[in-house]
Amino acid sequence: MKNKLFVSTLVSYLGIYITMPVLSAISTKAHLIPSQIGIMISCGAFAMLLFAPLWGKISDRWGRRRVIVTGMLGMGLFFILYIFLFQLSISTNKSVSLLIYGLIGTRFLLGIFMTTTPTAASAYMADISAPQDRAKDMASLGFATGLAMVLGPMIGGAVSTIGNLYTPFYLTIVVLLAFSVIMVVILPRRQAASVAENKNKFEELPKNKTSGFFSIELFGWLLAGCSVMFIVVVLQLITSLFLHDNFGQTVTQSAQTASLLFFILGIALMAVQVLQMKVLQWTAKKMMVVGIPLIIVGMLLTALTNLYYLIFVSYILIGAGAGLGISSLSAGCSLAVSEDQQGAVAGTVAMIQGIAGIVSPLLGSWLYQLNSQLPFILFGCFSLLSYVIFLIVTKKK
Repeated sequence: MKNKLFVSTLVSYLGIYITMPVLSAISTKAHLIPSQIGIMISCGAFAMLLFAPLWGKISDRWGRRRVIVTGMLGMGLFFILYIFLFQLSISTNKSVSLLIYGLIGTRFLLGIFMTTTPTAASAYMADISAPQDRAKDMASLGFATGLAMVLGPMIGGAVSTIGNLYTPFYLTIVVLLAFSVIMVVILPRRQAASVAENKNKFEELPKNKTSGFFSIELFGWLLAGCSVMFIVVVLQLITSLFLHDNFGQTVTQSAQTASLLFFILGIALMAVQVLQMKVLQWTAKKMMVVGIPLIIVGMLLTALTNLYYLIFVSYILIGAGAGLGISSLSAGCSLAVSEDQQGAVAGTVAMIQGIAGIVSPLLGSWLYQLNSQLPFILFGCFSLLSYVIFLIVTKKK
């Protein structure tokens, strides 16, 4: 069952990342100007922010299986509308306002379903994982996320080279719709049956007293998670600009180097998650305690060094720290609330991606205009502040 949840999370995130390498290019061909592209992507993130908690609560009522399938099916259907509007806009000789608004609106509708499957899968994993296994099992879902971050752009870039800018979208549609059918077949119809398999394991463990949903402990976990996600998102925006402005690379060279850095970051992220699952098996808190300092060191090292090779070292540190932080976030939040609140807390955790998708690009770009080192320093300082608060509010644990 846990392998099925890993696959569902991987496929859902691949649905996002396969199209990312060509999204700006196809949007430009569709007559969107850069500010409109930014608005379109932010609308998707805003929808994730609004609807992720709602999907978590719906999964508590409908069941995880229905929500997992709904997420994949919804993404697949709205990707069909998305690519249709792109084709229609590209076929015109000029910008058509109605089509531009349609693309922005469709991205918002896509955003509604982008966190649906991962939210339900995370809640389902919490349902069937014993507390002492929670960190390890949640790390597998984090590994699925990291794997999608690395494989998605590689697959999208490869198929666009073989075909055209539309090909990654076609592939995404086929994969999402196919797996929505597959999940209907392979996921158990009665969620209670899957949970019952682990019931005896749960009963043998000492009962932990969990905090209420609006507890200071949960706030500490969410704040720490925000600091991790903010940095992962802002780096996607400023890395190529930083290389161009501080190391004298051309636009093409900076884009190529940035792609390499994100590949290295993704590999480090996945490697540390595999290490956590197979060897370390740390508690959720220990992962966050180790992860955030690695991120802080990586961010400050990037800002303060003028040595090219140290940039690669810093991105390895950030990737390793992000791998630990992302994996521990779901597990820590899950353990901070009662068993009947797992769907709601999974949705709240997924909401962090939407917050990061909105706040990081806006704040990061503004800070970068003031000084190219400023985003690295201030986001690193925010992580440090979040880390101190996290240590204080989780001290009893």
